[in-house]
Amino acid sequence: MKHSRRKRTPALDVDKLKETSSQIRSEAEIAKLKAYFSLLEEMRVEQNLNTPFISMEALARMTTANSEGYNQDDVLAACPDAWGHETISVPLTLLTALRNVWDTYLSTDGSVSLGESFRIEGKGQGKRKMKARLEQRLKNHRITNSVEVAYLASGNAGEQRDALSLEAAIEQVAEAEKLSTDAVRKIHQEYSTYVRGELKNKGLIKGD
Repeated sequence: MKHSRRKRTPALDVDKLKETSSQIRSEAEIAKLKAYFSLLEEMRVEQNLNTPFISMEALARMTTANSEGYNQDDVLAACPDAWGHETISVPLTLLTALRNVWDTYLSTDGSVSLGESFRIEGKGQGKRKMKARLEQRLKNHRITNSVEVAYLASGNAGEQRDALSLEAAIEQVAEAEKLSTDAVRKIHQEYSTYVRGELKNKGLIKGD
């Protein structure tokens, strides 16, 4: 009497199963992202959300998707056509910083402004906004640069005898900026090393 052989259970390719499962999850998440982006665009058309809000929210969600390992092309393909197709590359660290603060802002009860969440606005009397800090720094660099240019352009780079002295260059810039000589001198002392380094990097001056 012959006994029929038992059929062997097919060997399971665990690695292939994991890969397939991961792909299915990825496709599902991308589909959710696409639906969410479509909702944002619909609300823009309805004028319930404005473009800046949608931009921040979309950037935050795209950054999260990128951090979680989803394919960048798939994430971009989830965007509505109305958002366009031109792209640029941005350091992930910068986008992550924006995402984290944006998510913190959304989680507040409305007692914290967007500027405060991003810590670009001072909270409390006497605290300067970051915008003001940046504007002041740019102004200081411009003043220092003007002193350096006046000083070097007069012949100091070539060691001419009739070259303008540094003090004279400071006085000249102070007059043009309607500032005191002492104020310009202090600004120049603080930022001259940085500004002169920038001029060297651009090949505008030579030397150590």
